[in-house]
Amino acid sequence: MSDAAETPPPEVPPMEFHKPKPIHNWREFLKEYAIIVLGVATALAAEQAVEAVHNLERAAQARTSIRAEIADNIALIDRRTETEGCVSRRLNEVESLIRTPAAGSQAPVWIGHPPNWLMTRDQYTAAAQSGAVSLLSNLEQVSYSLIYSATEDYSQAEKSEQAAWADLRMLELHPAATPVLDGLLRSALQKARNARWQTEISARVARTGVAALGIKTDKKPRFPQTSACIPLNTTREEGEKLVVKGRPGNFAYDEP
Repeated sequence: MSDAAETPPPEVPPMEFHKPKPIHNWREFLKEYAIIVLGVATALAAEQAVEAVHNLERAAQARTSIRAEIADNIALIDRRTETEGCVSRRLNEVESLIRTPAAGSQAPVWIGHPPNWLMTRDQYTAAAQSGAVSLLSNLEQVSYSLIYSATEDYSQAEKSEQAAWADLRMLELHPAATPVLDGLLRSALQKARNARWQTEISARVARTGVAALGIKTDKKPRFPQTSACIPLNTTREEGEKLVVKGRPGNFAYDEP
């Protein structure tokens, strides 16, 4: 095999390096410096503007969801308020039964219970965890915190109230009068009244915050019949039927 002459590789032109133009005086230096600073400032300003618009959108979304949740909570409180006359009357009737035990009586007794609504704070919690709440004004942040604190107190008072009424419903069984039972029932009655007072105070605080923010609440339709509004001398069977008629979809379950 003959040795073939290798073709030399093409010559690569030498790389050209453009040296920066020398700055001859301070005026040229300041001009170049100003151009750089202006470019950086413009880029930062554009980035901040985009972020500001994004934050405004996040704040608006958080505000809308939080206000809607608060409006729903207050609407439920308003529905409870419509039955306060029944609750007050029933507590007075219970006091009379405690003073005059009906042991051995065959007359039916229906004690029932006040409405018990679930106060939610899911939207506020989600907005707070995402940092959206911090984008709202100080007035809004303080007002929302006040309202949710009040509705949380309201829920706690309702739980205490339901526990007290559960003890009072022993009167439906016409128990024999004993000092121990008398003390238990009187304590339950006092706890029920105290819890009711706490719901009223919490509701007033929540409504004050709502009014300050101008939140509008939609009036929810009242149930045709609530447990505490059923007449005292009603059998349990008939009372359960009346309560079911007052629930959406006539949903039935064992009434406590």
